[in-house]
Amino acid sequence: MARQDRAPLSWTNERADTLFVCVSEEGSGSKARSSRSERSERSNRHCASSRGQNRIVHADELADLLRWCAALSTDPADLAGAVVLAAGPRWPRLVDSSQDLRELTVHTFLRTAKPPDTVARQGIDRIPDELRAVVTAYDKLPKLQRVAVMLSCLEGVTYAEIAGIVDRSTARIGIELDRALAAINADPYEVRAALDLITWQVPAPVEISRSLRRHTMIRTRRRRRIGLSGVAAVTMLVVFVTIGAVHRPYVEPRQSGAWTFSHTVRPTPGWSIQSRTVERDWETTILRADPPDGNRCAISVGAAGASWVRQLPRKPTTVRVGTRTAFYAEGVWPNGGGAMLWWEYADTAWVIIECGSVRNPRKALPELASHVTLAPEPILLPYRIRSLPRHYQVTSITKGLVNNSTVASLARNDYPEGIIQVSIRYPAGLPMYGVSNSSLVSRYARGQHAAVCRPFADSHICVRGDLSIPGSIDIGAQRGAIAMIDQIASNLELTRNPTDLASWFDARDALPS
Repeated sequence: MARQDRAPLSWTNERADTLFVCVSEEGSGSKARSSRSERSERSNRHCASSRGQNRIVHADELADLLRWCAALSTDPADLAGAVVLAAGPRWPRLVDSSQDLRELTVHTFLRTAKPPDTVARQGIDRIPDELRAVVTAYDKLPKLQRVAVMLSCLEGVTYAEIAGIVDRSTARIGIELDRALAAINADPYEVRAALDLITWQVPAPVEISRSLRRHTMIRTRRRRRIGLSGVAAVTMLVVFVTIGAVHRPYVEPRQSGAWTFSHTVRPTPGWSIQSRTVERDWETTILRADPPDGNRCAISVGAAGASWVRQLPRKPTTVRVGTRTAFYAEGVWPNGGGAMLWWEYADTAWVIIECGSVRNPRKALPELASHVTLAPEPILLPYRIRSLPRHYQVTSITKGLVNNSTVASLARNDYPEGIIQVSIRYPAGLPMYGVSNSSLVSRYARGQHAAVCRPFADSHICVRGDLSIPGSIDIGAQRGAIAMIDQIASNLELTRNPTDLASWFDARDALPS
């Protein structure tokens, strides 16, 4: 019995703004009865008659992809075609998630069997002489170094995020970047300027279409050689080519006491972020539904054994969130309300979404889950704590609604709740009572609250202390508490430029461990 071959791909309408892909319904028997030109003509008529049902990629959807491909490869059309083929039916979703599309582009570039490009780029002669040498040296770098340079210098991605994308350690990324910059013999600002210039030289969509056809034919021949073909094509495939899911590298679980966010929540229609808090073992994003609902949800990420985590329901329902398996349950609160969705994203590390009285929680919670991205995001602070008093440690950092606003909380570690709770707040309005005559430092004390404030930009950074013991004790009479607040305030090193976030401190380095 003769083996049937996969139906030939037919590519039509290579216009300047659109790519069409379809599959004609022909088997190997048709090859013996018709010439190649006749088959091509029938295939083109078949695709043209069903064009309305074919998947379309518009030129404006290729902008980010072409920019990354131009930065990575001297043949950006070839790389872009390979990425579109790898995206397959997920293309519409990847277009809406630039981080996922960028990750797929990097993985495709690293997986290609070609050696690093050595041919000159198109338009290299139009680049200024001082940057042309930078581009030439960059194009000769090994692939991993080129990826690290592109993500760091052009995209502004942190070392930790690059490590997660390429599945390497943060230390390895730092070494590769140092080696790359030494080989290029330029500083990051010159490299950024050079990469900006080469990303203007992008291929036309028609070149992507031809590259996509070439990659598809290569894949088809390869599958035939290893015996994976043998099934005739079905009528008019709506998608490009269906392949396996995008490879995602190992996601490192959140480390205890790491003062950085390990997740972000992409903009979600109907919801707004109210605050984000990171603690030693967990971090939480609070979202509020737009009026008139105003319901709240919490998205938490962290270790499974954290003490404050609510007991997970014993008999959940298994659901799918994208490509992952998750668990869902309703009536999780003592009063019978609330809904919860959770999944394990690494060993003993969980993502938990908990909502109150939202409408249709079975639909709302998976929708929120689809907007959660597990990627590191640094916390920037306008100050650095040189040292803390004995027994004091940082317990949490909260980012609020005001742009760049933060509250760092401190407490003693030798008492269950401590005697005095200390917080460092920015921005903070100057209190209207108890202000000293000093032009540099303002102090106030009233009731169970006291603070020391230092001017910063158009506001203040205040170190505030709150007595946690009951009664009407006046904190102004507690010399030890006042001295503690003064000591913490005097150990703050403020950034020199309040308006330049690049000069702010990363919380991982700014806070004592």
